[in-house]
Amino acid sequence: MTINNILHLLISFLKNVWGSIQSPYATYRKIVSEDPYQLLIIFSLIAGYFFLVSPLKLHTLHPFLLTINASRLFTTVIALYLGICFLLLGLGKMFGGTQELRGVLMAWGYSLVPTLVWFFTTSVMYVFLPPPRTETILGRGFSLLYLTFSLSLFFWKGLLYYLTLRFALKFDLKKIILASLVFFPLLGVTSYFLYILGIFKVPFV
Repeated sequence: MTINNILHLLISFLKNVWGSIQSPYATYRKIVSEDPYQLLIIFSLIAGYFFLVSPLKLHTLHPFLLTINASRLFTTVIALYLGICFLLLGLGKMFGGTQELRGVLMAWGYSLVPTLVWFFTTSVMYVFLPPPRTETILGRGFSLLYLTFSLSLFFWKGLLYYLTLRFALKFDLKKIILASLVFFPLLGVTSYFLYILGIFKVPFV
């Protein structure tokens, strides 16, 4: 892959991330048919995040332990991502939608961006403003700001989930609701399983 190709992928990625905020419908309609190599950027950022935060979790700078921990978390995210994508394909088949792997991979891959932003911001805040936070005006103001920020990312994630089913699977609202009745309980069970194993307190999905 040449430098020009890498720059083109990076520019397309940045445009799509911004578009998923500014004009999500038009952007997601386009994303499902775009170059899947853009996913390399998303997962490179995710891998980089886990290597950066591993010292915070393990309280050590031992390179071997950091590599093992980051690799374990990253592998789990990849498995979750692929599992969800194939679940969505199965839901597409079950409810009469479109079953195109590339579209699902691209759409759900971009839905990981708000997840990554939330995890990264939470980790940064843990370093600079670790809990417990004081009951001062400044402490309460920060908590309110953080809650607002988290809710904004939650609604952004929810919208991207909806658009994934809408454009990658070609579902209408009725099928999206039916698929969600299957999707979210399975996601809840998986999240609980990961919590019990001590891998993620909050699932990276």
